[in-house]
Amino acid sequence: MKNIKLNYRYRDADNYKQFGSVVFSNPSRLPVEEATALLLPKLISEEFFVPDDWGLSRLHASPYNPAVDHEWHEFEEFEETNEEATDNREIGEFLKGLVKGYEV
Repeated sequence: MKNIKLNYRYRDADNYKQFGSVVFSNPSRLPVEEATALLLPKLISEEFFVPDDWGLSRLHASPYNPAVDHEWHEFEEFEETNEEATDNREIGEFLKGLVKGYEV
């Protein structure tokens, strides 16, 4: 059975990027396209999210400076993977628990 990996990144005030991912189990065999369709309406401006709101790790590599940095991370994609799950939630549970962040 394939799991689903969520790939995301953080771009700091100097445009340096940090990349991360989380792997969810997929016992219901949810297609990547459907997972993406369920996630997109929950993103800020169809691209961003705050990882703390979704129970995901922040990707700040250097010390966080709220004067110039921000909390928003960018969704890149979902992909199927044979990697072991790194999150205790299955993909359906994760998607059902998402709340949309604030818009600018």
